[in-house]
Amino acid sequence: MSSEAQEVGAEVVASADEDPEKLSAKYENLCRDINLDKNTEDTAFKMYQKVTNNFSLEGNEKHWMACAIYTASRQSQTPTVSKQDTVMGSCLSLNNLLRSCRMSIYDFKTKIKQWCSMANMSEEFRKQIDNMERKFSITLTLFKNYRTIFERVFSCPPNEKKHNKYSALHSKCSYIKLDDICWRLFLCVKNQKPSATVDLVTSFNLMMCCIDLIYANVLAENRTDLINPDFPGVPEFSEAKPRDHCILSHFCDMADEAKVMKNTVFKKIIQAFFEAKTIYGNEETMLGLLSTENFERNHKSLNISYEQYVLMAGEFDERILAAYHMDANEHTNLNDQALRPPVTPLTRQQDLPAMSDRNFEPVAHATSNVKHLSAKFTTQPTDFVMQAGDEVIHKMLEMIGKMKQRFTTEFPIRSEAENRFKLAMSVYFSLLHHILLAEKNNKPNIDLKKNLSHDMFNNTLMACCVELVLAAYNTELKFPWVLDCFGINAFEFHKIIEIVVRHGTHEGRLTRELVKHLNSIEETCLERLAWLRTSPVWGMIADVETLPTSAEVNNDRSAGALQIFLRKVYLLGWLRIQKLCAELNLKDKMPDKIWTIFEHSIRVKTELMKDRHLDQIIMCAIYIYIRVTKMQDPKFSDIMRSYRNQRQAVNSVYREVLIKDNDGKPEYKDIIYFYNYNYVPEMTTWSIENLNKNLDRSDLLLSPHPIERQSQPKRLTSGLYVSQMSKNEFQPSPNDDVYSFHCSPAKDLQKMNEKVRGGKRLLNFNEDSPREMSYHLKQLKTVRDDRDTECK
Repeated sequence: MSSEAQEVGAEVVASADEDPEKLSAKYENLCRDINLDKNTEDTAFKMYQKVTNNFSLEGNEKHWMACAIYTASRQSQTPTVSKQDTVMGSCLSLNNLLRSCRMSIYDFKTKIKQWCSMANMSEEFRKQIDNMERKFSITLTLFKNYRTIFERVFSCPPNEKKHNKYSALHSKCSYIKLDDICWRLFLCVKNQKPSATVDLVTSFNLMMCCIDLIYANVLAENRTDLINPDFPGVPEFSEAKPRDHCILSHFCDMADEAKVMKNTVFKKIIQAFFEAKTIYGNEETMLGLLSTENFERNHKSLNISYEQYVLMAGEFDERILAAYHMDANEHTNLNDQALRPPVTPLTRQQDLPAMSDRNFEPVAHATSNVKHLSAKFTTQPTDFVMQAGDEVIHKMLEMIGKMKQRFTTEFPIRSEAENRFKLAMSVYFSLLHHILLAEKNNKPNIDLKKNLSHDMFNNTLMACCVELVLAAYNTELKFPWVLDCFGINAFEFHKIIEIVVRHGTHEGRLTRELVKHLNSIEETCLERLAWLRTSPVWGMIADVETLPTSAEVNNDRSAGALQIFLRKVYLLGWLRIQKLCAELNLKDKMPDKIWTIFEHSIRVKTELMKDRHLDQIIMCAIYIYIRVTKMQDPKFSDIMRSYRNQRQAVNSVYREVLIKDNDGKPEYKDIIYFYNYNYVPEMTTWSIENLNKNLDRSDLLLSPHPIERQSQPKRLTSGLYVSQMSKNEFQPSPNDDVYSFHCSPAKDLQKMNEKVRGGKRLLNFNEDSPREMSYHLKQLKTVRDDRDTECK
């Protein structure tokens, strides 16, 4: 590293030394406490030592040991009783591990992700962690709904103490036992077919099917004392047809979809339980589950079945939720970002629909999103679109058919894939109609046939509609799954998002959450996915000598695809620089100077972005400015700490940065290493020449930063829109009354008088001397005087 590079380099934080004997004793005691097998114990400790040699681990040592033990246990295999097969994992109870380490579920979910990055775990294992976290978040959300619904349907008899643990000793089904078996039934049902619970709406419907089944069994046993008399769904009791009573329509906004699930997926799972002797009763009617002879063994059997699943899957034991009090506030320490309202992106906030007055409730909002997308459902092009001609429409429908085939093949639930794609197709035809209609209004001579012949436009629009449906159902298939499914690159996909937001919002089909989701995935494309080495953007960059500045792309009215892309990237970079600088208390001209560094790195040193993240370049730009200007603070660790508070922050951004790619074998290290060995050699000379504090830089011209565009018409309510008035739009008529607000007539008159008084007097006005008359006026006066004399 050159002397200049050393001057602006970042210090590497050294890891603290631990007493090996003390550490080993702690680890061994933990392993004995959870009865861990020897192979897993040795593998986990080697992994722990390797990570501690490379990283400084903050916090409780046992928490990081727990991460190592869990990771190692999921990599091992355990033989079955027959010795012929094996199961993944060492059958370690995750809840017991956390209990022994005194580690909360929230802490585990936070640290296991950091551990995966530091231990360089496989992408498959990381997906398992993400799925486990998401499943628990969905179950936690559903449990809150379950509590409310269960207490609306059932009630504790007056002679029974609601939370008396001794009441569970009686063989008769009590209120507390009914609650217990109902929740365990749902846990077993959803784990019987995990692919059936990939989204929140489907999981909620499945839970309602379980409550509905228990409700029918309570009626069949004539236990009306357990049913809430205030529940509006209570029927007139009939011993002949207790199973015919259905409560789904009372709680499911999409009751038809729930009833379809009840008669298909749910029915098959319950029948499989009967065949496997997981539950006992009348297999044909699915009744008798709560009878005196079946209740206890059903309760015990469901518990055993669920315990076996948890040990094999290595997941959280979700029965612990029932141990918490029913106050929703007590669950906040368990929840995370998985099912909270989506964060508001920095870009295009002006396009968001008006905020709802209701508090965010995941199930209700997911159902609302699906309902909005389902409005005006159609599976055929509109008459206006059909004007493009049979040949174009046939080609378009053929394209949709191919995409449908790929989607149904990749989607986890084959039975649900058809319905999901039908809804996406309905949204596609609706958006296509409004997009083409708007183009026709702007350009009356437009050729619809030509517009519909663009394959990439149709592919990306259809893919975007599929993404909207997946987001509405809150599915686990997160972006960019849809790009992988249809083979679309992020650079092409990002172009359609702004069009969909504009027309979908104006139509009222996209809720605020869905618009935020689309804006977020557009930012994902701009910050990372479009910069992958396989992206077509690199071919476009190679065709130009130097990339244009922000000012150039903003002033270019005939901008091409690359210029529009850079315009969005520049704006996103500037907004994030502002936020991060405000967090670091960097004020005055500092953000503008950091922006100038950032823009130079994008324009001239574009290769720094290849397979990397925009935020990595922003953090490096901030720190090189700090070093060049010889500021004492903030340190790089302060920048990373402030970055973690940003809405888009992800740990992998500063923990895993590409250093080099050796024949398809990428090498990753932390961002400080990247800054010292990749960023500094490229940016040091220019930064010192332009920003050195010791040099006279009065002639330095800072690059102008981007400015957000004006907002589109914003939909407040049905049929009511607010839009910003353009400068040339207001043309007052002299016959109309004009009202001016926030203006003072007295002040205006005063300004006019001052203007008149301050003007230059070109003529010498002398009031004492008579004014000299022009020649023509003199002649006119002579004629008039002569006529007056004649008249006299």
